[in-house]
Amino acid sequence: MKKQLFFIAAVLTIYIANAQQISEVKLKTNQFGLKKAKKGPKKVFIKSFNIYYEVYKEAVDYKNGYNGTRGKKVGSATARAAVGLDGVQSQDIQEKTNRLYQEFVNDFMSNGYEIITAEEASKVEFFEGWKKVTGPSINEAEKLPGVLSCVPEGFTALYKDRSKVAAKLNKVFKGLNTPVLSKQLDDALVIDVNVYIMFSEIASKGFNLGSLDKVAKVKINTNLRLANSYTVQSPKKPTKLGVLGSIGVKGAMTSENISSSVDVVYGKAKIAASAIGQYNGTIKKSIEINGVMKKEKIKAYQRQQTVVPTSFSNNYQQIGGVTLVTVEDRFSKNATWIKVDSKKYADGLYNASSAFLKANIKEILEKIN
Repeated sequence: MKKQLFFIAAVLTIYIANAQQISEVKLKTNQFGLKKAKKGPKKVFIKSFNIYYEVYKEAVDYKNGYNGTRGKKVGSATARAAVGLDGVQSQDIQEKTNRLYQEFVNDFMSNGYEIITAEEASKVEFFEGWKKVTGPSINEAEKLPGVLSCVPEGFTALYKDRSKVAAKLNKVFKGLNTPVLSKQLDDALVIDVNVYIMFSEIASKGFNLGSLDKVAKVKINTNLRLANSYTVQSPKKPTKLGVLGSIGVKGAMTSENISSSVDVVYGKAKIAASAIGQYNGTIKKSIEINGVMKKEKIKAYQRQQTVVPTSFSNNYQQIGGVTLVTVEDRFSKNATWIKVDSKKYADGLYNASSAFLKANIKEILEKIN
């Protein structure tokens, strides 16, 4: 009896420790018609299951130089800040992602749902010309520099074979939406899962003083979390012009909106291409992951040089009746690497993701069972 009590106490201690590591999960859901799935087949097709995690962040600010009044010259200034995570091991992330996927599948199967395989799904018209890729794999996320995407072991993703798109332009608007896929899979529930574990936030620059603000400045705050909705910003790469080189705007940043979500589509309505039932589960605010890394501020700061013509200024020279002005284009960079414990990081990723996914599964099952 004592051994049993000790075991229960140990399990509770582990559970409480894990629960305390993340903040409260507050779901934000939008849905319609999902209860109609009660009459449909108990089948699920998981179209995507992606765990994204950020390991590196870079930000830049640029102040352009200009000519002022009365011969004044102002040089340009660039401030660049970067922060990365040192110590995160891919095998730890892969292991937790595999576990999250298996638990997600088991939660539906234990409630009597059949999981449609990618092999079976690939036979429908929707996926004609698409290819298959099977996890496990970790790759850089498209359009999200510094963010990696982990695909679980045993999960097969279907992607479009771009070489065949041109030959199928007449089918672009015939079947490239999820309600059509659900219908072709005999009204199975089609689910997309996207989870984003982010550790950086670019702080606001504050009030813009225009030409009076002669400082290039950038600040990155660290805050490990499962992000609700967030705009990922990163320095924009120059556009390549072939043999002519490349062209770009200094200090330009790209923006990509992300949102952690579980999306479900059921069936296709008789009119138009809308779904019979649909569910979108996000969170009201990010789920913070504590005990893994400290909240820090990484700053880069560079003031523009201002040169004013005076009799003793070395920046102005008269040569043959021509005034030459020398002004600096200044650059400042602050790069920081934060050491993290890979096991703790992976545990935090798992705890936050598991809580988010299970909260959504509970909402979904309550509506379809």
